[in-house]
Amino acid sequence: MADLPPPNILTPILVVDDDSDVRRVVTWALEDAGFMVATAADGAAACTCAASQRPAVVVLDVGLPDADSTLVAARLRDACGSTLPILVITADGRAAAKAARVGAYAYLHKPFEDDALVAAVRLGLGR
Repeated sequence: MADLPPPNILTPILVVDDDSDVRRVVTWALEDAGFMVATAADGAAACTCAASQRPAVVVLDVGLPDADSTLVAARLRDACGSTLPILVITADGRAAAKAARVGAYAYLHKPFEDDALVAAVRLGLGR
């Protein structure tokens, strides 16, 4: 893993998931890897957080009950720039199609291993 960039502890990774347990586990895994993490439970909170925090990568659950993930992704990119890396996480079997729809650079199926999450976030940082 020497070719992957080190975590930037000054720029947060934004984790967006309506399930508080998933947010907590993802936050712990990323913080253990040295990342600073911001969280949001819904699309509106994610957009507000992104505008103020300017995340380096967004980990986005595409099954948010309050908003269409494509619209959330578009709003996040409006707030942070069109090249904002988005990693999709989902329990849905159509993860690849959903990730493509939001313009994500990668996706993970829930449940996933902490190492896979950290590697995917590092990949997004290297974009």
